[in-house]
Amino acid sequence: MTRLPPELPEYRLRVDRRARHVRLRVTPRGELVVTVPPGFPEAELGPILARRADWVRQVRARQHRHQAAAPEVGGARPREIRLAAIEEAWEVNYASVQARTLQALPRRRLLRVDARAGDEELGAALRRWLQARAKAVLPPWLARVSEETGLVFRSVGVRGQRSRWGSCSARGHISLNRNLLFLPADTVRYLLVHELCHTRHLDHSAAFWREVARHQADWRQQESVLREAGRRLPLWCHAP
Repeated sequence: MTRLPPELPEYRLRVDRRARHVRLRVTPRGELVVTVPPGFPEAELGPILARRADWVRQVRARQHRHQAAAPEVGGARPREIRLAAIEEAWEVNYASVQARTLQALPRRRLLRVDARAGDEELGAALRRWLQARAKAVLPPWLARVSEETGLVFRSVGVRGQRSRWGSCSARGHISLNRNLLFLPADTVRYLLVHELCHTRHLDHSAAFWREVARHQADWRQQESVLREAGRRLPLWCHAP
C-alpha cells in the first residue's frame, strides 16, 4: 500500500497494459486499488485521489453498512455457505475436536471446522475448500458450454483472482475465478460464454459483442449482475 498525506486514501497500484485511463476500485475488504496504463507517472495520482477521496470514503461506509446488515456476507466465521451457481448449501459446524482446521463431508453438505482456528487460518481453509469445489465444477461446465457454442479453448485454470471473474489469453487459455460459485447459474454461464468468445476476439470490439449476443441474448442484463456481484461475496473468500 502506498502512503499519502492523511487527507488522501492509501492505495495499491496496479499497472494494466490494457488500461486506457486511471481506474479506482474499492475491494470488498475496503482496499483501494488504482489501475494505471503502463508508463503513467505515479506522481500525478495525488490530485486524482484528492478529487475522489470523498467517493472512496462513501464506498467504504456503504460496504460497512452492508456487511453489518448481512452478517453472512461480512462475517469471517460463517454458519452456512450457499453456492448459488450449483444450488448447494453447506452447513459450517464449529467444534474443538478436529485434527484438521477443516473437514468436508460432501454427503451431508457439512464442513466441520476447528473452533480454535483464528479468522485468518479459517479463511485460508475455507478458500482451499472453495478452490477444490470450483476446480471440480467449473472446467467441466466450461467444456459443456464450449460444445454448445462451438467456441474452442485450449486449456482452463481456476484461481482466486482479486478483480476479474475470468480472462482468456491469446493462446486460448481461460482462467476462471473460483468465486463464480456464489453467482447465479445464468450469470456463470454468461461469463463462460464471454471468455469463450475471446478465443475469437481478444478485444471488446463490436464483433466480439455480436459473437456474445449470438450465444447469450441477455448479456447486458448479466453484465449488470456481474458488476454488482462482488459486493455480495462473503468476506472470507477474499485473501488478506
